[in-house]
Amino acid sequence: MNEQLVLGFTLKEALQKDDFFISPSNLEAVTLLDNTEHWGSGVLLLVGPKGSGKTHLSLVWCKENDAKYLGLETILQEMEKGLTHDTVCVEDLDIIANAERQKKSKIEEGIFHLINNIGSRGGKLLISSSKMPDALSIGLKDLESRLQSFSKTNIKDPDDSLVMALLLKYFNDRQIYVKHSNLTYIANRIKRTYSSIYKFVNYVDHKSLALNKKLTRPFIDAALTQTEKKY
Repeated sequence: MNEQLVLGFTLKEALQKDDFFISPSNLEAVTLLDNTEHWGSGVLLLVGPKGSGKTHLSLVWCKENDAKYLGLETILQEMEKGLTHDTVCVEDLDIIANAERQKKSKIEEGIFHLINNIGSRGGKLLISSSKMPDALSIGLKDLESRLQSFSKTNIKDPDDSLVMALLLKYFNDRQIYVKHSNLTYIANRIKRTYSSIYKFVNYVDHKSLALNKKLTRPFIDAALTQTEKKY
């Protein structure tokens, strides 16, 4: 008998520390976040593909270290208001790569001043990005040089255990209950990228709700094919 999908209408992601699955793909990052004394100059660049858990890890780190969480585009405003936090997290450094020239210059200036501000007080700064600094076409050379000199950790593509854990997490976030045999079936066939896993589960969620579909093997095969074509 085919199992019925149980669909939740409100997506609530599990973002506590215990909800993060540690595997060889992210072990180095998790270890460095837990040991800030090993950060060169008090700064760590957390680099990884979209969907690899950077936001999850950043939010946990902020909570554990009473850190100020900043959006990249609000740095200058925060500095102008007189940022007094010694521990700060800045997300999505890679926004720089696609920003228009004037905006990009302001963002770069804000990051540079923030680095100096935190450094002068012996604080800690966590910066996340989907790309390494040398791939961002940074115009402010002093900033580029500083970023290159800092400690970095790179979250790798998901290994087998992480693929299974991510599928389970994303299905659970959506209150979709899947047999272990079907999870294994999907894990053995899905592309090993964070975006592919997320998009597959999202597709299953929306398609099954719209068409009142059950999670059969033919439906899984069709979803895998369609998400690969679409994305």
